[in-house]
Amino acid sequence: MAEKDGGLKRRNWTSPKVVAVVASGFLLLAAIGVGSWAIVVSVLRSEGESLYVVQVSSGDLRLTVYDENEGRWRLLCSSSSDAQVATLSCEEMGFVRSLSHSVLAADRAGANGTSGYFCVDESRLPFARRLSEAIVVCECPTGRFLATLCQDCGRRKLSMDRIVGGQDASLGKWPWQVSLRYDGTHLCGGSIISNEWVITAAHCFPERNRAPSRWRVFVGAVSQRSAKGLQVGVTSVVYHGGYQPFLDPNSEENSNDIALMHLATPLSFNEYIQPICLPALGQPLVDGKICIVTGWGNTQYYGQQSDVLQEASVPIISTSVCNSPDYYGSQIRPRMFCAGFAAGGTDACQGDSGGPFVCEDGISRTSRWRLCGIVSWGTGCALANKPGVYTKVNDFQGWIYRAMKTHSHASGMVIQD
Repeated sequence: MAEKDGGLKRRNWTSPKVVAVVASGFLLLAAIGVGSWAIVVSVLRSEGESLYVVQVSSGDLRLTVYDENEGRWRLLCSSSSDAQVATLSCEEMGFVRSLSHSVLAADRAGANGTSGYFCVDESRLPFARRLSEAIVVCECPTGRFLATLCQDCGRRKLSMDRIVGGQDASLGKWPWQVSLRYDGTHLCGGSIISNEWVITAAHCFPERNRAPSRWRVFVGAVSQRSAKGLQVGVTSVVYHGGYQPFLDPNSEENSNDIALMHLATPLSFNEYIQPICLPALGQPLVDGKICIVTGWGNTQYYGQQSDVLQEASVPIISTSVCNSPDYYGSQIRPRMFCAGFAAGGTDACQGDSGGPFVCEDGISRTSRWRLCGIVSWGTGCALANKPGVYTKVNDFQGWIYRAMKTHSHASGMVIQD
């Protein structure tokens, strides 16, 4: 099990090729765990990579949905529910929110590779988690279809070299990474998901750190001492009510290690400040895929925190392997996963907790980084057969959207199941 230090879980990167990403308090090993996403979605194979079944055109922003039965992309017929459909579609694709929507006419815009239409069943729409649950094939007599602009995410605004694990990160390479500071001291990492919200780990908020007014979110810099970084206040913290150590201090069950921070002042995005995408709904983790963990945590177990943001490349480990007796012996729950090397040497450590574990993909036709995991816990730092354990973000997509919509005007500490 993860060791505890003053009540907060933490993870550090250690040994050769080390990176740190933990909150102060618990000693947690952070790594993205393996495991499939809870919902299996259909995908269309294209040039060796799977495309998600909902797409937005990079040209005119038309919304298209793949018809599995007939093997074709269809447009979405405009209706009185266009705003709701646009929101649902963007969220399903992991883009957090719809910024705007419009209607295009087929006789002017053309088919552009699509064939036919889907119409919205408005009686099913309020209960739908995904677009496919609320649409049916139709004729769309008006020939008017929906287009939507989703919040951009998961892309750098500066060109960067290829990533190598265990080294200093350059400014603008990971523009969603933030430092969470309590009374001026870095305790945890976090990730920007919108101009008002940062996502992190629940364990960063033990009772002694539950005054939101004393938290600051440091953004737009890779050095903790940078004068260019921006510090933003926090109005509220929403944490998962199912995080057991807050209910029972003796609990060693670390599921539901997730929290959101609402910023006092909305961020202005630029080359150094950008949001990360969430996974598309149902998108599975891929065992063996190399992803990136970043943070300012310790570069050695119980060592010094890094002044400069560190990055490391680590592979996702299957849950079956990570639950084996040589690893964590059945401690990896369904909403967690592991990432790291069997031999150790590269990992997250103290001060890295709550930080991002990100993977790159092209399921939305454009290459994007997605927040697949949140640094959660682990045994030691960079030990053999003790990889980092991460919160599986895809399993909390509904929780994240519900929290942002329900608690956007809240203040203080908020519990949401």
